[in-house]
Amino acid sequence: MKTPSQSREPQRWLSHRRMISVAVATLFLGFSLSVVAAGKKHKQATAKTTEDVAQAEDGELPAAKQDTVHITIQTSPPRKAQVKWGRKNLGPIPAPRALVVERPRDSGPLDLVIRAAGFLPVHTRAYTFTDSRVAVKLTPPSDKSKLFGYREEPAPSPDAGAPPADPTTP
Repeated sequence: MKTPSQSREPQRWLSHRRMISVAVATLFLGFSLSVVAAGKKHKQATAKTTEDVAQAEDGELPAAKQDTVHITIQTSPPRKAQVKWGRKNLGPIPAPRALVVERPRDSGPLDLVIRAAGFLPVHTRAYTFTDSRVAVKLTPPSDKSKLFGYREEPAPSPDAGAPPADPTTP
């Protein structure tokens, strides 16, 4: 008669074989994916160097990535407006033209406030990943109810929230 440990031996061997085959399959899959990715990178690098050689033969040098970006800020309707970034005044937007701000590339976002006489202030964000254009629509105070998120101001209370007077006290 077989003991319980003797009857489990073939099952253990099968489970170990399965684990080994899964590990081998995983390694093979990982290796083949890395070979494919390396082949794509090699093709891309070869294509870039071929283009660079062709441009160098034509007398043109490849364009270098600039260290600065230009952010263009314009209002609609065109009005003279003041642009601030926190406490820093970036300057006025000339009436029909746009204000161009030069910043270092990837230096973080700019949270801008644009103020024009006769219009509500506009808060917006500009990014420094690449050259960008920010078009700001100015809204007069009479049209503020048309803006998203507008809430009507509550009517003032005549007693200003004071509790009713007690008639028994002198």
